[in-house]
Amino acid sequence: MKCERFISLLTCSYEGNVDHTKLMDYLPYLLKKYNLDLQPSNSTCIDIESAKSVLYPGAHIATSNPYEHYHHGIVVDMNTSDISIIHLWGPDKHSGRVQTTTLPIFIAGSIDNVGKKTRRLYLVNYDNDTFDKQQETIQVAKKMLEKADDIVYNIATLNCESFACFCRTGKWNSEQTEKLKDLFIQNFLEIYETLKNADEKNRKQISSLLQTVPLVALNESDKVLYDQLCQQCNNESSEQ
Repeated sequence: MKCERFISLLTCSYEGNVDHTKLMDYLPYLLKKYNLDLQPSNSTCIDIESAKSVLYPGAHIATSNPYEHYHHGIVVDMNTSDISIIHLWGPDKHSGRVQTTTLPIFIAGSIDNVGKKTRRLYLVNYDNDTFDKQQETIQVAKKMLEKADDIVYNIATLNCESFACFCRTGKWNSEQTEKLKDLFIQNFLEIYETLKNADEKNRKQISSLLQTVPLVALNESDKVLYDQLCQQCNNESSEQ
C-alpha cells in the first residue's frame, strides 16, 4: 500500500501554540505527546568530553536530544584528533549513503552545525562483547563503506540504526522503528485525526515505515481510516 503522505506527516515540528498541522516536523511533537523515548534500551549516556577514554574502535554509538530520533554510527578509529566514525547519513534521506565522519560532526548533525548545535552521546552496550567482535564490526563497516553506492537509505529497513546494528550483530534491527510502529498501532485514530490535514512534504523520507505496520494489528475502524488515508495519497499522487 502506498500511504506515503501519512508517514511523511511525521516530519512536521512542534513549536509552542502554533498550528501543528502546518508544521514540518511532527516527530518531536508526537514523541512528546506520547512521552516516547527512542533511546536504545541497552545504551548509556556518556560525557562527550570523556569520549576519548570511554569509546573504542568498533563501538556502536548514538546521538540525540529529548523527543528526537536517534542517529547511529560505528567508531572505526580512535587515533584521530576527532574520532573517526562510519555511518549511514545524507543531507536529506533521498541521498543517504554510508560514509565517514568525525565525532563533532556526528553529534552536531552536519558540518554546518558544528559549534551551533550539540546532542547527547550514547554508547550502545552488547552482552558478551569481545575484542574480536569489535574488530569484526570495524571490518564490516569498512566493507559497507566500499559498497556505499549499493546501499540506499530506507527508513523502515535500512536506516542509520539498522546499519550500525548490522555491523555489530549481522542483523538489520532498528529498535526506534519498532517503537514508532507500535505507537502508530496503539494510537492510530488519534494520530490520524491530528495529521490528516497536515502539509505534504518530504513524503519519500519515511514513506515505507507505515507500510511495515501489520494490518492485522489494527482494528476494523482503524483499517478503514488507513484505507482512506491511502486512497487520499493515491489521489494526490495522480494529480501531480
